Amino acid sequence: MKLNHFLKYTSLFLIGALAGNAFAFVVGMRAVMEKLSATSYIAFHESMQRSFLSWTPMLCVVVVFKLATHLLILRKQWNRLEFFFVLFALLCVVNELAMTWTGFVPLNKLMYAWNFQGPPDDWESIRTQWMDLMYWRCALLSAGFSFLIISALIKRTESPILKDAAVAF
Repeated sequence: MKLNHFLKYTSLFLIGALAGNAFAFVVGMRAVMEKLSATSYIAFHESMQRSFLSWTPMLCVVVVFKLATHLLILRKQWNRLEFFFVLFALLCVVNELAMTWTGFVPLNKLMYAWNFQGPPDDWESIRTQWMDLMYWRCALLSAGFSFLIISALIKRTESPILKDAAVAF
């Protein structure tokens, strides 16, 4: 198997796992989490975060590395659709990581400071912000997954989309 195919299909599998996880959370968990009391939500959130933080950051780093390497391999064919779809998938994952750093991390730090006996008065608002970010995570990862599916379905015989830009690097 060529390195290009290995990177394409393993990236597809890994980003699919991330997107599926986010989708399952948005579809199945939000309604349940909104019904929890403050103490139950705090306990659930802390437990869930410990579990997810044990594997998702490394998986995201691996996906970014694989997609970036795939783009490097495709760089001489930068004017083909496959290159752009892989680039769009990478941008979706990088965007999701940026959103995690600027959205989830500050909210998680805030929630870790809560105690069971007296959560802040606005805890439901903060919970809603956190869950809304999950919708964006799901959308970004699903879009990245879709872009990779399309890139895998594109035939290698496609003509360059920028015919006049046939300059190779």
